[in-house]
Amino acid sequence: MLKHPVSMAIGTSMMKAMPLFISVVVAIFSLPSSASASQAALSWFKSQGFVGPEGTRIIACHGYGCSRRQVVSVDGGWLGRARAILKGGRASAEAERQALSQVVSIYTAYLAASIGGKRDVPGSPAGMSGVHGQMDCLDETANTTSLLLVLQGQGLLAHHQVEPPESRGFFLDGRYPHFSAVIVDESGTEWAVDPWRRAPGQKPEILPLVQWRQDS
Repeated sequence: MLKHPVSMAIGTSMMKAMPLFISVVVAIFSLPSSASASQAALSWFKSQGFVGPEGTRIIACHGYGCSRRQVVSVDGGWLGRARAILKGGRASAEAERQALSQVVSIYTAYLAASIGGKRDVPGSPAGMSGVHGQMDCLDETANTTSLLLVLQGQGLLAHHQVEPPESRGFFLDGRYPHFSAVIVDESGTEWAVDPWRRAPGQKPEILPLVQWRQDS
């Protein structure tokens, strides 16, 4: 039985398009789910000997290297405020990062007030090691990642997922080791969320992770 030329052309086109279709499907299903991303980030806490968030309960780190810890809750009115800010940033990934920077700034001020002690000095001067309320980059990274996981768990991140923290510098390259919380957007671009150089209540640095890695 002879096949109609039109049917043969359609069949040939579908066969040619099939590899592209399959690659797209594979790419979609290869994207990490928010649950797997959360588990990867929580595994970082375990690797450092820290405690990850549970629900809206955060074990806030301070004193450098998480040598001091305090339970902080980000629920009720605080969470409602964060929800309202992030709702205003749902238009795009860029808008969400701008909203997120505002939420993190409110959060760092809230942590400082909750923990008490001398107001955290940006950049973790060596002389502040062990001092109540002072935070080095590990403290900041743990606290920021905890917040991001809470926000993600509450369904408040529409364009980003939380990834395990990243580090840069290892002395031999002339840079002191430094850590940052990390998120990834829908395009696959990773972003550092780093309040380390900022005082409590100031907006953190949110910049492409590639750029952050190159900074000193």
